[in-house]
Amino acid sequence: MISNNYIPEKINDYNVYLDGTKMIGVAASATLPEVNMKTSTVSGVGVNGELDSPTIGQFESMEQEIQFNTLYSSAMDMLNPLSVVNLTFRAAQQVYDKTGGYAFKGLRVVEMGRVKKLNPGKVEKGEAMEATVTIELTYLMIEVDGNQLLEVDKLNGVYKVNGVDMLAGVKSLI
Repeated sequence: MISNNYIPEKINDYNVYLDGTKMIGVAASATLPEVNMKTSTVSGVGVNGELDSPTIGQFESMEQEIQFNTLYSSAMDMLNPLSVVNLTFRAAQQVYDKTGGYAFKGLRVVEMGRVKKLNPGKVEKGEAMEATVTIELTYLMIEVDGNQLLEVDKLNGVYKVNGVDMLAGVKSLI
């Protein structure tokens, strides 16, 4: 849990793992996927105009793009369309402790899905290829220091925020 004494600053360092094995040659940054709920437009009596209403537990496509410095076996290991890609990002978040000094908080992001696209990148003398693999995610879990902040499992009807089941009311009725 983040204390009022901590000022979150930055990611100090991170690694990416495929099926539990540390990947080599992943580019210096990875942008995590957007999590967008599906919405529908609501209008009518009592609503001045229109508003977009989220459908709780229903999500738009979530994509994770992994960029590699060059093409090599770790990038290709994700391309088997018959298997699930299982990625884990582990990072050390650096926070300033107002009582003196620095502290580190663990960040873990777990993603599962299937390969969607390969962009082999460019070939240029003295430059990285910037090859990318795009994965369509069916599962996303984010935790800080062992506290689960978000879990979305599209195939098993799971949607939790701070460990609370957002679909408990729906599940009790169907």
